[in-house]
Amino acid sequence: MKIAITGGAGFVGSRLSRAYLDAGHDVLVIDNLARGARQDVDGRARFYQLDIRDPEVQQVLRQERPDVVSHHVAPCAVAFPAESLLADADVQLRGLLNVLDGCVSASVTKFIYASNGSTLYRPVPMPGTDQHSFHIVTEDTSLCPQRPNDINRLAGEWYVRHYAQEHGLVYTILRYAQIYGESCREWARHPVTYFVDMLARNERPVIRGSASDLRDHIHIDDVVRANLRILERGRNCTMHISSGEGYTLTQLFEAVAAQLSSDLSPVRIGSATAEPTALVLDNTLACQQLGWQPQIDMAEGIQRAVETLRGQNAPLQERAIPAHASVVDAVLAHA
Repeated sequence: MKIAITGGAGFVGSRLSRAYLDAGHDVLVIDNLARGARQDVDGRARFYQLDIRDPEVQQVLRQERPDVVSHHVAPCAVAFPAESLLADADVQLRGLLNVLDGCVSASVTKFIYASNGSTLYRPVPMPGTDQHSFHIVTEDTSLCPQRPNDINRLAGEWYVRHYAQEHGLVYTILRYAQIYGESCREWARHPVTYFVDMLARNERPVIRGSASDLRDHIHIDDVVRANLRILERGRNCTMHISSGEGYTLTQLFEAVAAQLSSDLSPVRIGSATAEPTALVLDNTLACQQLGWQPQIDMAEGIQRAVETLRGQNAPLQERAIPAHASVVDAVLAHA
């Protein structure tokens, strides 16, 4: 099978590219390297350094005629200063439409769209400290995107469905939980990566606001396994790719500290006045549709994440994950 991955130099895209190649598929990567690195593109894949808004993308798709296009383009920024809103919408929406038009003209069989389930829904209150007294979120739960990136993602979902209705393009929309297991530190976005970095420096990480909110986190290896199944399953549906379990920032930090044998404690700034909230994604539909289920629990996942990051020879760029505006803030921004 021939597979094109847009955003294939990024964290998720590069891992998918390698897995597809290992499975014997023919892979091409389209990426402008704005949030990825050329060395992260597997040498077995054909690489096109193109912005997805470039009309040449359509020409590449017509020339290559892939069976599947996997759209894993990252947003322009984790935060959203006013000047980035237009740029991000331009990439996420105009770029998506350019790719979708290319899929139609190239007679692509299937389109896989990466969305973000972890911030499309409103977190639900979690009475007291009982981490089991809440309902997990299903795909039918009312949506409430609160960040510009997520508004763009949701609009993108509807554009994908529109192309399915108008042009017969088969699709699968994936609403991911928070994905961890990053290997490229420069663009790290998950709090586990931040905690590993700071403790490895023998510095205390900063946790702002509530550290008791439950969120769903899934290891990249489980995400890759799901995407391999999606090549032939999950026709015209939207599903959560998640662990179905909730963990707090405090639990994540303690697990990382245990792995690194660190006795440092985090610096906590601000205290939560509202009751804790939970946002855990039901993965029943994905299990049914794909014959898949997550296999890596949090203890094993953090062990793998620590080993991956420790295996990086190059040190982190100074303040690539700044303590005063960390990825922890980004995770909590929707709470």
